Amino acid sequence: MNLKVSLSLSESDLAFLDTEAVSGRYPSRSAAVQDAVRLLRESRLADAYAEAFGEGYDPDWDVVAADGLERA
Repeated sequence: MNLKVSLSLSESDLAFLDTEAVSGRYPSRSAAVQDAVRLLRESRLADAYAEAFGEGYDPDWDVVAADGLERA
């Protein structure tokens, strides 16, 4: 379900969104903003993984490999 929101953007940001839509990269401003939110979310997730990796390897997590799930 998509919800409608109102955003305040600078003229240059709005022009950028329009250029992305007119160029055919995105079908609309909304699609460009949705992609930007997705990229931000993925970036934050990547940061969380990097932080977790930086905490070091914990051999106790190896038990998860035997969780009963088959891997293809």
